[in-house]
Amino acid sequence: MRMGRMKSMAIVAAAFSLCQGSPALAQSAPDLSGVWTWYIEPGTDPFAPAAAEELPFTPEGKRRSEEYQKLLGPEAANPGAYCVNYGMPTMMEMAGGYPMEFIQKPDQLTIIYEVEGEIRRIYFGDRIQPDEDRIPNRGGYSTGRWEGETLVVETDNLTDGQDQLQHPRSDQAKIVERFTLGKDPQGDKLLNYEMTMTDPVYYTRPVTVTKKWAELPNGYIIPYECPEEAWLKLLELRRAQLHAGQPVTATMKDVYDEVFR
Repeated sequence: MRMGRMKSMAIVAAAFSLCQGSPALAQSAPDLSGVWTWYIEPGTDPFAPAAAEELPFTPEGKRRSEEYQKLLGPEAANPGAYCVNYGMPTMMEMAGGYPMEFIQKPDQLTIIYEVEGEIRRIYFGDRIQPDEDRIPNRGGYSTGRWEGETLVVETDNLTDGQDQLQHPRSDQAKIVERFTLGKDPQGDKLLNYEMTMTDPVYYTRPVTVTKKWAELPNGYIIPYECPEEAWLKLLELRRAQLHAGQPVTATMKDVYDEVFR
C-alpha cells in the first residue's frame, strides 16, 4: 500500500514539474520556429490606414505623450529612423512587413526582427534569472511558460518607453503575450498573437493588441542595423528647446555638431 502511494505521489510531482514550464514540457510543446510575416485577411488591404485608437491615458500619460509628440519635428522622427531598436511592445506590433525569425529551444525562444536585427530572448525553466540579476532595457526581460498549446510570455524590467510608436509606456509597465499556432482557410500555418500591457503611469486600464502572422516557408531575414546615443541626444536637444519656449527645430546635424565639436 505504501509503495503504491509513493508511486502515485511521484507521478503527481512529475506532472506538477511539467506544468511549471520545465524544459521537459518545452520539448513536447508546439514548435514556433520559422520566419513569420504579415497575415493578410482575404479581401483586406494591408496598407489601408488603421482606425485611430483612443488610448485610456491617465493625466500624466496624456501629458507625457503630448510632450513627446512635440519633440518629433516636421520629419515625424522615430527611433527606427535613427537606427535604434524599437523595444517592447513596438517590436512585436510592427513586425510583419519586415519579417521576424523564431528560433525555439527547450529553455529559450529567440526572436529576431529584421529591422536593426533586433533580438528578443524569452527564457524558460532553469534559464530564468532571479529578479536581482535582470538588467532593465528597451525590450525588458521576458520569461515564458506553456499553458497547453499556448505560449504565455511575461515581460518586465523595462526602461522608459515614451517613444513606443503605438502604445507609449513607462518603466513600470508589465506585458503579457500569448502565442498560439493555427491555420488559415487554405491550411497554411498561422501564428496568433495577443498582447496585454498594464502601466499605472500611462493608462487607466490594460491595453490589448491582437495580430496574426503567416509562415514564410524557407524564409530568411537580411542584415539591417546601426547606435542609440544619437537618437537620445536629438530628443534631449528638442526637449530643451520645447521647455525654453523655442521652436522645436534641432536636427541630426545639431547632434553631430555637439558631439564632434
